[in-house]
Amino acid sequence: MRFPSLLAAVVLTVSFAFGQANECETAKPSGIRTLDGVVVQRVVLQGNWGRTDATVLLPSDEIVKAAIVFSHSKIHPHGEAPTDLLPMALTLARAGAAIIVPNRSLEWPPNDSSTNREGAVVECAAHWIVKNTKVPNAGMPITNREGGVTHWVYGYVGPRVCKSTASPDCELSNPLLTDGYHSATIPVGEPENGSTKSILSDGGLRAAQSLQRHLGLRRIDKIEQASASAAL
Repeated sequence: MRFPSLLAAVVLTVSFAFGQANECETAKPSGIRTLDGVVVQRVVLQGNWGRTDATVLLPSDEIVKAAIVFSHSKIHPHGEAPTDLLPMALTLARAGAAIIVPNRSLEWPPNDSSTNREGAVVECAAHWIVKNTKVPNAGMPITNREGGVTHWVYGYVGPRVCKSTASPDCELSNPLLTDGYHSATIPVGEPENGSTKSILSDGGLRAAQSLQRHLGLRRIDKIEQASASAAL
């Protein structure tokens, strides 16, 4: 399978590494409403690492086509206005994916090797989306009769992050640490990759279309910037 330049294929072989239970606690969803067939919720992610609000976008389907974790809700370029990632998230939800977006800003470009690497909040978001959504094939990739992968079920938009149980020598990883699962990844915030610049230039259209193809979502032709920003 060939991957577009925006998207990286990540094969994950480690189980969720949350360690102590208090590393990831969530309050009941609040502010629940429906927007063009997508259920919008607010959840609080919290643990001994702190507390962060998150936006959850759920299609009306009982079994969603895929589940996607965003690491941040905005990209904040130095000296420029931030780019909102919620319109991209809403576009993907309308295409059939369940989405969780922690409400925080990604600094671009990163100041140093530790910038944007906070892992616990993103791992907690991944834990929430896996626990609270039903996905096809128990989360494993969908394959054809010959065993080739036709599309994956989980996606991640963000940089590699430090594991919440990391030692001072930080080990970077994809936060979707589910045993044997595959993740279609848009590596936003990584200095060596062009995904961040692409999202800043087109609002996430090419990145969303890349995820759409690799996760088997409904066709995406545009990002509804104005309506999404106003509604969310």
